[in-house]
Amino acid sequence: MDDEQAPQTYRLMTYNLGGGRGDLNAAAQVVERAHPDILALQEAIRIQDADGRWRSDLDAISQAFAEPPHVHYAPTLTLAEHLDTTKRPMVQAIFADHLDWQHGNALVSRWPFHRLGDRSLPGMPRMVPLFRPVVYQGDRDTDPRAALIGRVGRPPGYPLVIGLHLTTLVGERGEQVIAGKPEQAAAMREEQTRRLLTLLKEHALARGELVFILGDFNAPVTEPAIRSVLLGEGEFMALRPENEMGTHGKMSLPIDHILVYPRTRVAEVHCRVIDSPQAYRASDHLPVLAEVKIA
Repeated sequence: MDDEQAPQTYRLMTYNLGGGRGDLNAAAQVVERAHPDILALQEAIRIQDADGRWRSDLDAISQAFAEPPHVHYAPTLTLAEHLDTTKRPMVQAIFADHLDWQHGNALVSRWPFHRLGDRSLPGMPRMVPLFRPVVYQGDRDTDPRAALIGRVGRPPGYPLVIGLHLTTLVGERGEQVIAGKPEQAAAMREEQTRRLLTLLKEHALARGELVFILGDFNAPVTEPAIRSVLLGEGEFMALRPENEMGTHGKMSLPIDHILVYPRTRVAEVHCRVIDSPQAYRASDHLPVLAEVKIA
């Protein structure tokens, strides 16, 4: 555990960009106004055109920072590996002559990334699979899911930051719920957070490391994946928005969350769901922003 230190404040933000379905310029405006220190993104798109050039959602998001941030992107779906003719963006990519189309998670930080094991040296985040389907079939039920784990080089704490995007299934919510799907989805999310907790216990939690988990959990905090596994067994603290509201159109409660470990080091928190007009245009998810003082 770190020696006694002066309190530090972090501005943390999680944002599901919606997989290219919204207004990316509006999303960049939301990020610019929020000015986070650390940002976890889900459903960010990257495309390689016919001439080999890459363009990415991260280009616009990075420009929203006052100074160029440190960015790490990790695709969970790629045209090269997961091509399925029922996945519309993949088909569109083929006939646009794109060499690759990618869909994934990213971490964006004011501070450089350091190694997970040796905090004194520069390093890069690592993607850890939490769910891998036997065969990808172009739908949410078979979407691969992963945690993106990085260490932010802000001394003396050098916190671990985890960007997370958990499973959601077709027919688990909304007007046409399929019998058994809500229970199946909740069980899958619980298994995924348990895998993450197993990964963290020995090498982070047992050592008293400062850990932030930011992401689209596709679940309210009352679901076992969060309440029982991360808050109960893991003893994380969920940062509750002051304007608690649904962060997705089909949900009345937030399903995008920010968690902190150890909870005993959280001295002060201000957390809210960003529900500006730009946020509603940008994505089918609303972002969550928290300013947390760590003792």
